[in-house]
Amino acid sequence: MSPSKPICTRVLLGAAAALIGLAFITYIALPFLLANWLQRLLTEQGFTDVRLELGYPGLHALRVHRLALSGAGAGQTFTLSARELDIGYDLATLASGHLRYLRVPDAVLRMRPGASAIVTPSQPMTLPVPTRWLAAFPLQELDVDKLQIEWRKRDGAILTGFVRGQARRADTRLLTRWSFTGDTQPLLELALNLTAAGELTATLTRPDAPDKPIIRASAVVVANGADTLALRGSFEAQLKPLAVLLSPWLTLPKTFAPIDGRLKASWHGTGPGALPAATGSASRGGTFNGTLSIDLSALRLGTVLQDGNLHLDATLATGDDVLRWRIADSLRLSAQLNPALLTLRASADRAKFVRTARPLVLRSPSGLSGKLMLTPPAFQLTVAPNSVWIVEHLETPDARVAKLTATLPSLTQLTYDPEHSQWKTAGLTVTLDVPAIQPLFAGIGDVTDLRLTTRLAAGPLTPLPPVLVSDAAMTVFGGQARAHEIRYDRAHDTNSFAIDLEHIDLARVVALEQQQQIEAGGTLDGRLPFNLTRHGIRIENGVLHASAPGGVIRYHPTDAVRSMAAANPNLKLVLDALSNYHYTKLDVGMNYAENGDLALQVAMAGRNPDWNANQPVNLNVNLSENIPILLRSLRVAGEITEKVQEKLRERSGPKP
Repeated sequence: MSPSKPICTRVLLGAAAALIGLAFITYIALPFLLANWLQRLLTEQGFTDVRLELGYPGLHALRVHRLALSGAGAGQTFTLSARELDIGYDLATLASGHLRYLRVPDAVLRMRPGASAIVTPSQPMTLPVPTRWLAAFPLQELDVDKLQIEWRKRDGAILTGFVRGQARRADTRLLTRWSFTGDTQPLLELALNLTAAGELTATLTRPDAPDKPIIRASAVVVANGADTLALRGSFEAQLKPLAVLLSPWLTLPKTFAPIDGRLKASWHGTGPGALPAATGSASRGGTFNGTLSIDLSALRLGTVLQDGNLHLDATLATGDDVLRWRIADSLRLSAQLNPALLTLRASADRAKFVRTARPLVLRSPSGLSGKLMLTPPAFQLTVAPNSVWIVEHLETPDARVAKLTATLPSLTQLTYDPEHSQWKTAGLTVTLDVPAIQPLFAGIGDVTDLRLTTRLAAGPLTPLPPVLVSDAAMTVFGGQARAHEIRYDRAHDTNSFAIDLEHIDLARVVALEQQQQIEAGGTLDGRLPFNLTRHGIRIENGVLHASAPGGVIRYHPTDAVRSMAAANPNLKLVLDALSNYHYTKLDVGMNYAENGDLALQVAMAGRNPDWNANQPVNLNVNLSENIPILLRSLRVAGEITEKVQEKLRERSGPKP
């Protein structure tokens, strides 16, 4: 053997030893190198505080001893921590980014309120369609044994829930099953599946009622040309279990709880295939055009409404960050509205539902259009001028309204602040037209030709902002009742206004008593000053007076009264005078207290042309009564008769 051969052997052995040593060192450092590489990769994706501790990789698996990272989005900040994750892979497919499985035995996700912001990409970004989601999903299998979620609300309350489930990727579909439970929530199961054709389906059920899904939804998004997407989908939900599910996040007013019913919706249209890049301080989004159909059936809202049914068809279009919509003429809503909520009287029936004879119907025959602008953190709803709503068959314990038309004559804007759960208005004007109202609590006859123009001042709708009624008029008792510039502000202890009365038919007022013994003619004018206080309604120094030239009152006594008059000359004289009493003066002073006490001062002057040579007859009477409803105070004629008879009996009695 030549001397050169041992030298070559030693060199080869040394090189091999060096390579083995380098490989050994590399293997020893591999977890650290991989952790740093993954940490940098996750940081580049926008995550912060990334911490990784990896085990030694094998030929087919790797254990992650610890994973922790933080992030932000959609107004929330979050931290995710997990331990002892198992990752399985095949070396042949690892370079393409696909893994065989990921098993998560225990993880914690903590969410906190953060800054709300819309992130606009600096470069145009193509939106991946679901047909590509399946190919991009990096796992064949995902198993989550326990994921604890802690969500802190803005009011400081903490909601805790637990998630477990699995996902399996096949050639043409991705099948997932997840279960959810929480401190106050029942166990729920979600099936979320995706097909290669672009259809995404979701079903949310309870284990004890798998055949009655709480939510069932489907959506299909496919490419429609080079830069647009075709969209279609449907959604169904049972509102009662859904309200229970959302109760930690959405609190219904007591009068609206419980809620029940069924909601169905469907939509289709086209949308942009890419998110635009930011241009200066604003972005110009792509356009969406489509239709939306909503059906709501068997709706119940606590003690407010039952058997509600809604059908709505709308067209939608977006552009320049604005969603424009128009509701078609097919809009229809029918419901059994609880009339006890609209009563003028205090009633124990408010606490329970009272069924009306016919369901209320809401129509918008001319259509309704407007726009919805996303201006975080609020939504702005703009309703086009001259939109018209029609309400039919409105019933309350006090009245029936066959038809009511509400017109918004000017541009209307409503803003919703989600942070404070509050609607606000920039000013809302509504004109109400009601052909006829049938009162049920008193026989005053129909109230007709009601027209009311009111404006809500700018401010929150809860509590109600100041209300200004610029003009109101109606026909009642054959005459007119008018009011101008009525202002109501909840912030004031007292709100004052006046109602002017013209040509009120005294015959209809007297007919309230339904006493055939009394006839009356003539008209009344007057003014009633109202004060709305925190305790009720008060009238101070109201006045009514007969219109010129006056009128007539005729009293036809019953047989019992005639018998009394036969034995009482004074009573006979008064009855003779009232048999054809022509008055030229009839003045009424009125005061009404919040507790229902009514005080009337009545002064009458006139004569009977058929009696006692047309001698003048004057009468002054003070009346008082406690009444729950103001219109019952019009029982004047019967009260006057009783007072006259009382005075005549006093005069005809024995003298001391």
